[in-house]
Amino acid sequence: MKLASVIALLSVAPLLAQAPATLGVSEIRAGMKGYGRTVFQGGKIERFEFEVLGVQKNAAPGRSRIMVRASGGPLADTGILAGMSGSPCYIDGKLIGALSTGIAFEKEPIGGITPIAEMLEQLRDIPEIAPSRTPLILPKLEPPKVLKAAMLGQMLDFRALVGDSDPQSLPMALVGSPLGAEAQRLWSGWPVTFTAGPTLSGSREEASPLEPGGMVAITLMQGDLDLAAAGTITYVSGKRVLLFGHQLFNLGPVDLPLWSATVSTTVASYQNSFKLAMPVAPIGAIRLDRSSGVAGILGAEARMVPMRIGLNLGGKRTLNYRFEIMDHPVATAALAATAVAQTLEAHTRGLGLQSLSMQGNIKLAGHPAIQIENVVADLNPGRISQYVGAMLQAICLNPFEKPVFEGISLTIKAEERLDLTAIAGVRLLKARAKRGEVLPVLVTLQNIQGIRETATFNIQVPSSAAKGKATLMVGDGFSLTAADPDERVVEVATLGDIVRILNGAMRNNHAYALLVQAQPGAGLRGSRIEGIPPTVASLVSGDGASSDNRLQRRILGRAVLPLEREVRGLSQLEVEIE
Repeated sequence: MKLASVIALLSVAPLLAQAPATLGVSEIRAGMKGYGRTVFQGGKIERFEFEVLGVQKNAAPGRSRIMVRASGGPLADTGILAGMSGSPCYIDGKLIGALSTGIAFEKEPIGGITPIAEMLEQLRDIPEIAPSRTPLILPKLEPPKVLKAAMLGQMLDFRALVGDSDPQSLPMALVGSPLGAEAQRLWSGWPVTFTAGPTLSGSREEASPLEPGGMVAITLMQGDLDLAAAGTITYVSGKRVLLFGHQLFNLGPVDLPLWSATVSTTVASYQNSFKLAMPVAPIGAIRLDRSSGVAGILGAEARMVPMRIGLNLGGKRTLNYRFEIMDHPVATAALAATAVAQTLEAHTRGLGLQSLSMQGNIKLAGHPAIQIENVVADLNPGRISQYVGAMLQAICLNPFEKPVFEGISLTIKAEERLDLTAIAGVRLLKARAKRGEVLPVLVTLQNIQGIRETATFNIQVPSSAAKGKATLMVGDGFSLTAADPDERVVEVATLGDIVRILNGAMRNNHAYALLVQAQPGAGLRGSRIEGIPPTVASLVSGDGASSDNRLQRRILGRAVLPLEREVRGLSQLEVEIE
């Protein structure tokens, strides 16, 4: 069902209500008639009628769906409306479940009801307190894989994180600020759809009652960009409330703001009709997201991640925006990247000569700030939002502890030119180097206009280097990271290790020179053991996570040339160590 956006800073008192009598699926027969409760206009709860068409057994393993034909209100013209998800349905005054599905392009209002027993089964244990631990990583997502993607500025898509979604599951519609093509690409693989329903303000603000049939909304992002899900209350027992009759994302334990809402109007569509909803007041927090519905606590407060973006337009003016985004291992990265992508799409050109330079930090409680630095000279600004999302994935998808975000702060400068430099050539003044001496390296750089310049690296050859061949690698940070010059398994045992590695990662706005050398040996928990004979090394595990205990290459020396513009290219030369 479709959603609606919410944003306001009000409060309401918790609602107390008694749980209603229920009717089981086994007692329901075709031809039975009943009624449902929902909001069609303003905050008033209205009644609609339905007739049972039958029960779809095993709609999913162990799950049933009650199929009905509805009538009343605007339904003859609109069919089942997005936003009716969760509308409680009754037969003989007993609750049978929540209206939860419709049919695209339907010519009459036929929909499905999620049985109340299934909702109660999955949602009865609503946590009073938000989850404090990270429920990931999945076995196939070892920290080194996530870190490598982050250091390359590449987000892992949803399928890589949790696998393909259930083909029978219904996509959740997200409504709010309309998302551009780049922002929607960030959600590839997620079981969601985006609709163009806008958020309205300044009209009637009649809050829907906090009782079954009342309109509510769940905020994923708020501030200078709105993204949320809206639907209907199904069941209230004390401070506990059940909604929707289907999943939001089926993420399990979550922590999201819950708002009361009002309906400005209903919009009829040949594809999917929907309610045009708007916010009124915060009323609690969502704590649980399962396939049969969503559950929350009235009067509770959700914690969001604060985010700031300052956009400097060619030094002429700076625009400042603030957001609050969902705090969750999977969703936070996608939402932060969405905020960056939408900010750039609204105020910078999508095609043509453009450079974007970004600096900032991610602050976590108990850890040093993670520094953000990236330059993109491209016809498509999408890479800079991907970079932000990738850094956040490395933090959020750690299996050691739940990160506590104090804030994300970014400053992006947009220039209408291409600040792009290519590594056009690398030259050594001599092909042999002695241990303990400095090796000078000449690098030719070429900009987009074809103008060349020469820079010099000085790399110290350590006395510990072995005699024989070594490789000099010169390139930008991303290209060198992709080449993986140091093939040891990195020891990652804490979130602090991840923070340290991200802060030490090579950047794409610097040129680097690395001197690497193949050496036999073995590793123990990511550390090198020098001087072990091959016969002994074969008996020592590399890290406990890798069957290959050979340390094929290690970095002997490095030098860096900050350029403050995007650098691309990679060159390699052989050096003889004497």
